[in-house]
Amino acid sequence: MQAQALLDQFARWQGEMLGLLEQLVNIDSGTGHAPGIEAILDILEPRLKELGLTTRRFPSPVGPHLVAEGSREPRVLLMGHIDTVFPVGTAARRPFRVEGGRAYGPGVMDMKAGIVSMLYVLKALALAGGLHEHARVIINADEEISSPHSRALVAEYAPGCTAAFVFEPARSMEEVITLRKGVGDVTISVKGRAAHAGAAPQDGLSAVEELARITLALHALTDLERGISVNVGVVSGGTARNVVAEHARARVDLRFPTKADGEALMERIREICTPSRPGYEIEVTGGMTRPPLERGPAIEALFAHVHAAGRELGLELVQSSSGGVSDANLIADAGVPVIDSIGPVGGKAHSDDEYLEVDSIVPRAALATLAISQLLARQTKEAAW
Repeated sequence: MQAQALLDQFARWQGEMLGLLEQLVNIDSGTGHAPGIEAILDILEPRLKELGLTTRRFPSPVGPHLVAEGSREPRVLLMGHIDTVFPVGTAARRPFRVEGGRAYGPGVMDMKAGIVSMLYVLKALALAGGLHEHARVIINADEEISSPHSRALVAEYAPGCTAAFVFEPARSMEEVITLRKGVGDVTISVKGRAAHAGAAPQDGLSAVEELARITLALHALTDLERGISVNVGVVSGGTARNVVAEHARARVDLRFPTKADGEALMERIREICTPSRPGYEIEVTGGMTRPPLERGPAIEALFAHVHAAGRELGLELVQSSSGGVSDANLIADAGVPVIDSIGPVGGKAHSDDEYLEVDSIVPRAALATLAISQLLARQTKEAAW
């Protein structure tokens, strides 16, 4: 009965939720577009204050982040981002619309629908005896560029929370993500020695040749069975066809399932980048930009709890994994068990065809609410939905 009452409540709210989603989607909020980020926070922050949460904005070079929280312990962290990958003018060119059971528009599923869901989950928790007062909320503005300015907020506000839920979109009604690879971003700069390619090639040291050797060795590190991939994605070098290249540069993407794998990869990269001949100079910069979300015992236990809540709602949940990253990676690295992609269902993120399954809004919001309320009820002995 509790589950059905919760579904009924969100069904009554669905029209409001779509109205708020339309407002948010029709505001350009690409990473770095501070006016759009601020306009969205101007909509969200008063609603959080109405619930009795204390709010604070944190300025950053790409736009402000927002932290909101209640006054009661223990706390559960809810997190989402309001930045998108789309440039200014996109919302005017293809505004929010609903067609054939799907909603469209820039950022509709990644992740403005998740932000709307998170807000209404808090409203539902408020109806359950004020359980929202145990919530801590982080809404950041730079997730699409790997959260360089907000990761310090995660490091500060995630510890001390007993669990976390990230409202990234789901790929299906029955999935949540409990494993994500880590990411590395490495730049390799090679300096050789310039010479005339026709008259005196023996006097030169080709930086391009040395970088080619390094590239082949780096790609050989890929081990798909272990979930490790190394990709030299951008290469540049040389000045002219008839000049032995003095400089060359590569940008390398790394993906790895565990932090230990990432550290081992970096060690091998440095070994590979030892000059093959005297005269070469090689510089390796960068490293791990996001730690992996590893599926450890604490996350397995949290998933078991969410799985049980899902069953009450008629959902047989499964754990999924992703080679992509989210802020759940940072939360897990802070030592907090986290369930990712508990938001509504959608697809084709970062494209003009990005969509949200409208029928997923109610059951996925109910799932998050039931899981969080039951978790808090168990910890506090208060009533749940």
